[in-house]
Amino acid sequence: MALTPETLSLIALGLGIVGFACLAGPVILRLTGRAQTEPLGSGKSLRSPLWWIGFVLTVAAIFLQRMASQQAGPG
Repeated sequence: MALTPETLSLIALGLGIVGFACLAGPVILRLTGRAQTEPLGSGKSLRSPLWWIGFVLTVAAIFLQRMASQQAGPG
């Protein structure tokens, strides 16, 4: 079963939204005061599993969007 470019674009949009939420979630929690900030230079935010999940989902969304645009052809 081949996926159409429209379907790939919708999947990419969904992955992008979830990925961005995973990346932005900890920042929003810290800005609203519901989560503690890490000490400067600790790098804990980059080691967070939620950050890595968001990063991987965002990269997957970009990859799927590129596939969809290549399948759609010129125009």
